[in-house]
Amino acid sequence: MENVIKSQIRTQTSQASHLTTSIVTGQIAGLIMAVAVMAVFTLLGKGPLYPVQVIGSLVFGEAALVGTNLLAVLAGLILHQLGPSLMWGVVFYVLTPKAEKLTTSKALTYGSVISIVSMAGPYVLIPFLMNLLHGVDIWNREVPMFWDWVAHIIFGLSFVLYPKIQEKLS
Repeated sequence: MENVIKSQIRTQTSQASHLTTSIVTGQIAGLIMAVAVMAVFTLLGKGPLYPVQVIGSLVFGEAALVGTNLLAVLAGLILHQLGPSLMWGVVFYVLTPKAEKLTTSKALTYGSVISIVSMAGPYVLIPFLMNLLHGVDIWNREVPMFWDWVAHIIFGLSFVLYPKIQEKLS
C-alpha cells in the first residue's frame, strides 16, 4: 500500500512539474515571439512598442495607436502573456505525453502543431473580438499577415526549449 501511495505522489508531482514547465515554456515562447515582432516593426518604421500597442487596442481601440501609449503597451503585454501565451502553454501540456522527459524533437513537433493551430487567433478570434468591441479589426489592419505567420512559427518553434526549461526547473 505504501508503494502505491508513493507511486501516486510521484505521478502527481511529475504531472504538476510538466504543467509548470509547459506554462513557463509558453511564457518564454510568448516573449521570444514579442521580441521578434518588435524587431520587425522597428524595421518597418513603426517602432518596437507598436505591436504591443496593437494588442492593447483590444482594450483601448484606436486610441492605443496614438503616439506611444504606455497604458496600451502594458495592456498589450498583459493580454499577450496571460492570454495566448498562457493558453498555448496549457495546450502544450494537454497535447504532450506526461512522461518524465520530453525530447527536444517531440517538443519541436508539438510546438510546430501549435504554430499552425495558434493562427486561429488572427484568423478567427481576434477579428471577432475587434469587430465586436470596436467595429473594425485593428489587429489585421495593422499587422501584415505574413509577419503574423512568421511570429506564430517562431512562437511554436520556441517550445523546443521545453527540455532545457524542465532541466532548469527540476
